[in-house]
Amino acid sequence: MDDTQKYRDLFFEETDEYLQSLNDNLLVLEKDTESPGIIDEIFRSAHTLKGMAATMGYTTMTELTHNMENVLEQFRQGSLKVTSDVVSVIFKCLDKLSEIVEDLRDDHYPDYDITDLLEELKNLSGKKEDGSKTDEETGKTESETFDAVSDIDASIIRQAMDKGYRAYSIMVKVTKSCMLKGARAYLVVNKLEQSGEILETSPGVEDLEEGNYEEIFKLLYLSQKGPEAVRETIENVAEIEEVEMKEISEEDLQHAYLISTEKTEEKNTETRVSGEQKENSKNRAEEKHGTAAHASQSIRVDLSRLDNFMNLVSELVIYRTRLEELSTQYKATEINEPLEQVARITSDLQDLVLKIRMQPVNVVFNRFPRMIRDLTQELGKDMDLVIEGEETELDRTVVSELGEPLVHLIRNAADHGIESREERIASGKNPKGIIELIAYQEGNKVVIKVSDDGKGIDPEKIRESAERKGIPTEGLDKNELIQLIFNQGFSTNTEVTNISGRGVGMDVVRSKITSLGGNIEVDSVIGKGTSFVIKLPLTLSIIQALMVHVSQETFALPLGLIEKVVKVNEGDVKDSHNGEVYIYREKVIPVIRINEKLSLPMDTSNQHIIMVNIGGKQYGLLVDELIGQQEIVIKKLSGSVGKMNEYLGAAILGNGDITLILDVGNLVSGKGETA
Repeated sequence: MDDTQKYRDLFFEETDEYLQSLNDNLLVLEKDTESPGIIDEIFRSAHTLKGMAATMGYTTMTELTHNMENVLEQFRQGSLKVTSDVVSVIFKCLDKLSEIVEDLRDDHYPDYDITDLLEELKNLSGKKEDGSKTDEETGKTESETFDAVSDIDASIIRQAMDKGYRAYSIMVKVTKSCMLKGARAYLVVNKLEQSGEILETSPGVEDLEEGNYEEIFKLLYLSQKGPEAVRETIENVAEIEEVEMKEISEEDLQHAYLISTEKTEEKNTETRVSGEQKENSKNRAEEKHGTAAHASQSIRVDLSRLDNFMNLVSELVIYRTRLEELSTQYKATEINEPLEQVARITSDLQDLVLKIRMQPVNVVFNRFPRMIRDLTQELGKDMDLVIEGEETELDRTVVSELGEPLVHLIRNAADHGIESREERIASGKNPKGIIELIAYQEGNKVVIKVSDDGKGIDPEKIRESAERKGIPTEGLDKNELIQLIFNQGFSTNTEVTNISGRGVGMDVVRSKITSLGGNIEVDSVIGKGTSFVIKLPLTLSIIQALMVHVSQETFALPLGLIEKVVKVNEGDVKDSHNGEVYIYREKVIPVIRINEKLSLPMDTSNQHIIMVNIGGKQYGLLVDELIGQQEIVIKKLSGSVGKMNEYLGAAILGNGDITLILDVGNLVSGKGETA
């Protein structure tokens, strides 16, 4: 990877963090304007974002963040009140910044029209409540040169003067449109150091090189050159707008020394103590190093390396299983003990890499408070979002796919579930509706619950809508009627809005959750509210599976979906008007013959029914024979096979054979049926 790409990747990674921080903190500020330090934190994030964009040369981002920063500065000064309207304008700016970042990430560089946003920001920044003008209007800038010289610097300057050097206090101002402030400051420092020595900079050298300053930086400089030569050296650097210089005299030094004596006396004491402790510090270097090693540290790791690590561990699991089979086959008892050690180490390594791949669900959850705020304004409803368990961890592959279904569920809760303020008051409820987003771990699964205290789902309305669409509802109970919302194109909304009512969403939710190896259930009470419960596996890479035979072919079924396995005798599977069923404990369970779904011949010698729960409903999968439980590594399918909905992926067995992993959700829904 070249340096340019490395810096781009770092820019995008850090920009995402700062944009999310700005979103989160603005929501906090809107609710509590007195929250300590929150305005400073927002300002710092915006300022850093501007500096990063300027360093990369992204002019539109820089201009927008600069104008946004002007408004935030007035928040800090107290000259502009924090109101919902003002915050909405800043949120619009953040949305535009996010859009720009995504385009840049895709190497797409359109011309953005941010005129309206800039106009709104300028209108806001012009509304200073005390009627005073802004710093830009008055021309007020920072102090032009160093106000005082420390006694240490004064001593150095005196010694330099004795050797024919001259001392200068310099203020350099770069142009407002400068996109590479860090580079300009570096060039100024570098050129000056070729013919002299810089004693001090404000801000520090590191901040200068990173461009972490507004438009002005200051220098304390020693050189044998005259002031005009020094000025010319600086002005030869591009995008330097103004240079102010003052040559420091002995009188200035005396004044500066008197000013700074009291301020620096304590510093001098510390310096003397530091000198005395220098030797001891050296002796304790190793001890300090050892102590530092115990501190909590973290590093950024490229995801491709993490995936490669996971693949290598997966291969190790495969060959461990192969060795165990060979040991059993050839009865090689002498390798049992080392093989057990290899198995233990492999399991530990597997657990470790799975933990490394884990990611807290808050990377998905943190977008929803902002979404609820926008929906509150768009729908004219009073709503609040309660989030619990955002520290719960899932495999990053699962987390990255979780956003879309949760967006659908929360938007539906806001639009369908929560009533208007008037309706809630009339029904004796709290005027403010509550949507809850809760996550917690349950065994080897993670449960995510999306619930609201709204009007609930009316089964009779679903029945009417289903009948209009020609969907049979005869004999369906309340829970079965509610499950119809997962049918493709099903919607009870008669009016299409920007939020919902187009008949898409809930079928997408179930398909996505099922493809992740999970399931979704819905529970609703009229007048009380609705809850959607999603259960997902902790990881999608290495899973426990039940190996089965279907027409002499071996397939794997994810164990997490299986509730029970039952031996089937002849005549146990009965015909009904809706297809074949199996009666288990007085409950009718639809039977799905996997061999028919996969267009394979039938073998009735030793059949079993595997009961699974998909979308809150039980199904029975008919297979020819059980092989046993096994830990398998999921490998993605590619090419034409990868487009087949019947399979989640493939796995390599201990004997080297490759077996396909069945996608139970698609088999049950009918999407896996072979034409």
